[in-house]
Amino acid sequence: MEGEKLGKLAGPRLLEGALGLVVLAVLLNAMAKTKADPDLWGYLAFGRLFWETGAFPYRDVFSYVPTLPLWVYHEWLTGVLFYPLYQALGGAGLQFLKYAVGLATVAMVYLTARQRGASLVSAALVLFLIQLFPVIGFSPVRAQIFTYCFFATSVYLLENARLNQRWRGLWLLVPLQALWCNLHGGFLSGLGLIGLYALGEALSRRPFRPYLRVLLLSGLVTLANPYGWEYWHYLWIAVSMPRPEITEWASLWAAYQQSHIGPFELAYTLGLISFAGFLAVRTRWRELSPTLSLVLVLYLGLNHLRHLTFFLLLVGAYLPARLSKYLETRPPARVSGSSRLRPILALILALTALSPAYQFLSKQPLHLDTPPLPEAGDVPGQYYPVGAVAYLRSHRVSGKLLTEFGWGEYLIWTLYPQCRVALDGRYETVYPPGVAALYFNFINQVGNSRQFLEDYPPDLILLAPRSKACGFIASHPGWLRVYADAGSALFVRRPGLPSTPAASAIPLRRAISYNDPNDPAIFP
Repeated sequence: MEGEKLGKLAGPRLLEGALGLVVLAVLLNAMAKTKADPDLWGYLAFGRLFWETGAFPYRDVFSYVPTLPLWVYHEWLTGVLFYPLYQALGGAGLQFLKYAVGLATVAMVYLTARQRGASLVSAALVLFLIQLFPVIGFSPVRAQIFTYCFFATSVYLLENARLNQRWRGLWLLVPLQALWCNLHGGFLSGLGLIGLYALGEALSRRPFRPYLRVLLLSGLVTLANPYGWEYWHYLWIAVSMPRPEITEWASLWAAYQQSHIGPFELAYTLGLISFAGFLAVRTRWRELSPTLSLVLVLYLGLNHLRHLTFFLLLVGAYLPARLSKYLETRPPARVSGSSRLRPILALILALTALSPAYQFLSKQPLHLDTPPLPEAGDVPGQYYPVGAVAYLRSHRVSGKLLTEFGWGEYLIWTLYPQCRVALDGRYETVYPPGVAALYFNFINQVGNSRQFLEDYPPDLILLAPRSKACGFIASHPGWLRVYADAGSALFVRRPGLPSTPAASAIPLRRAISYNDPNDPAIFP
């Protein structure tokens, strides 16, 4: 009899464990992106400056154009942490950190779903449905990983307090915000979440003052940053400013129209929204605080791609309990000998996990890739001017360098102090709006496209060959191409025209091609 009882217990647990393996493998595979994100180089450049100079960088040193009097770098602590990790362990260290933070995020979403009453199966199924969230949010390796993890942790703490009416855990949000605000400006999402819970509980005529007290202290503690009140002044400008040049700030529909996302991603998002609406209606969901949070975050996600990750995290936290409730209303499936089938189903699930696990390992998940050339196709993925950097370093060329927006941070990491750039992905944290507007006019060849060259003349210009700006410079009599490959073209001023000593010292030889992206000279 005792053995029979143990067998009945082991069956469901075996099945649940196998389902967990499938979900874990799928989510890890979704996180296994190895192409270095452009922002990563900015973090590393800041971290190097911090650790090597022994002083906090309050002024920009990487650009040759006019910059703001105070460089408010909201990701400063990320750079301070990333640089020594990268120096000690290379790209593998950063990738490992990404997976650790990603799995911690998944754990907090899962625990929130379970404490809300979801079954293990429902929680696992919804995690499987939201597998796009690590694809969007966990590129290698951005400060956003901390925001998504802390956001999921905040949801867990808020739900724990709301469900149990125990307020002690809410106070953990205060030190969380102190750390969060120095790692990434996305801490605003955490403050907003606390405010939504305060509003939702007040409208529900439930205790809401504990949320207000925690919100007040969480807001005050964000002043514990290197910039003081100036941090909030910067945030006010950053949140309200348009960013038409940056893909992740586009709306869902605009991103689809511009081919930044495909039909699958659009259908996936709309299908998930429909699924959430269906469960909410069918189970008569009346929890006001979670509903307010989900609806507002969905609105933000539809308007800006980068906020869709927050929506997916909330779906993973809130919807499993509704799915469990819905399934309870369905007639149970009766399968003869179902207890004997459980080990077989568990084995099938375990074998199913092998495919995403194999895909994960085959991607060399701890590798950090710096693609040197564009991919085939009309819309190339992220790549870097690796060959041009090697050329500049090997020839010891220095000067003011005008380049593509997406390459700027890579160049300040690989070429500073040899070269200073015109503009880079740090964008509103460093550059006045007027300077940025003139820069994008030149890059896109619109409006007064020559004004930037006249006001802020460079010594060197490095552009993508297929860009409009490259076409203009290639046909300009004042510039000579000294290097070219399939992904980049480097130009210097022709002899006899106004030039800096650094630019005139460059050997003006014919264009060459560079075919060794692994040249160690590329990395300092």
